[in-house]
Amino acid sequence: MSSNDILIDVAGLSKCFHIYDKPAHRFMQFVVPRLQRAVGLRPSSFMHEFWALHDVSFQLRRGETVGIIGRNGCGKSTLLQMICGTLTPTGGRVDIHGRIAALLELGAGFNPEFSGRDNVFLSGSIAGISQEEMRKRFADIAAFADIGEFIEQPVKTYSSGMFVRLAFATAIHTSPDILVVDEALAVGDTAFQTKCLTRIRELQKKGTTILLVTHSTNTLIEYCDRAIYLKRGVLVEDGVCRDVVKHYANDLVEEEGGIALAERTQDEALALQDLESTAFVETPGGTEEKIAIVGVEIFDASGLARSTFSYGDTFLVRVNLRVGVAVELPCFGMQIKSVDDIVLWSATTQSMEVPLGQLAVGHHQLTWVCKATFSGNRYVLAIGAGSTETGEYRRHSRLPYAGHIDVLPQERSGSGWLAPCPTVSLSSV
Repeated sequence: MSSNDILIDVAGLSKCFHIYDKPAHRFMQFVVPRLQRAVGLRPSSFMHEFWALHDVSFQLRRGETVGIIGRNGCGKSTLLQMICGTLTPTGGRVDIHGRIAALLELGAGFNPEFSGRDNVFLSGSIAGISQEEMRKRFADIAAFADIGEFIEQPVKTYSSGMFVRLAFATAIHTSPDILVVDEALAVGDTAFQTKCLTRIRELQKKGTTILLVTHSTNTLIEYCDRAIYLKRGVLVEDGVCRDVVKHYANDLVEEEGGIALAERTQDEALALQDLESTAFVETPGGTEEKIAIVGVEIFDASGLARSTFSYGDTFLVRVNLRVGVAVELPCFGMQIKSVDDIVLWSATTQSMEVPLGQLAVGHHQLTWVCKATFSGNRYVLAIGAGSTETGEYRRHSRLPYAGHIDVLPQERSGSGWLAPCPTVSLSSV
């Protein structure tokens, strides 16, 4: 790889914040040197260190799109702020080669007292673009943002959605070599998110390097060339998106006190005869897991084991469970995914408001009854089992590949994942 192809070079990047017990303690940092000499008071007596990032290193090549994933508080935003130069690293370095445009947290980069128009020209000046050139681009920016007359109003009067519209429109029209987006698209409405993702596709084709923070694993897999997983300020994995997403999902299950079952080949997953010995394990404390998935089978409506169905057929997904500790409020989830791990449908018994009684210790069967109202394609199933605690679904066991079904294509019905059963009519007006 040529050094000219590397637009972002992050090496050993670390960031430490000082956390103070009381507001007055923040002031004391200025007088500690004298007090330390006088009475021996040390900074550690009223503050402690919090390392938001620790020794993070990676590179982004020209034209590459990289997604960053991780739980809230893992250091994603801190990392992007240091890359964009709005935060100073405690250690390590960041080298940027090219013009960078950033869409960080709401409010970043815009003066709330200025109008939208003034902020557009201000952003252009910061990016090194002349006023004359920004005047040529302004109409396109205003059209993309589509906030009407509000573009002449102070930004402080904007809703979060209006702010994101203008900020994104401005960022993509400053001809950046590097575009950095920090979850801001999640604020916009669905139509605008689609519009933004379409424009990101266009920027990718033009060779723009993109660094994207998202909680959407679908967006990560569909739009990114590779993914970075941050956990408690440490870079855990940098690699293929699907592998990173699986690592992240399994960690979430384990952090919630559950177990994530190992990936298996399709033949092994369809048989699932050896799952019982691996799915039900003991926790480090010696107590059994609450719920473990020990087998999954797929049947047709007559009870015959099958994996191929026609449009509209009923199929049953039978989940065999082993319960080690009685569960007051059990909850189960299922996903239907594409073969490249895009989630097409997802639900839990909680979201469906399915009433389930207490789950006693022993063996149980849960059956999902579904209709194959899909277009002709292969569909992968993922299964989860857990409980509802403090109103939220907490997974105790997860099987990312629980088998698949093949839906036979219908004649004259189109292709893809959906099956809208369209009819077409033509009339004179």
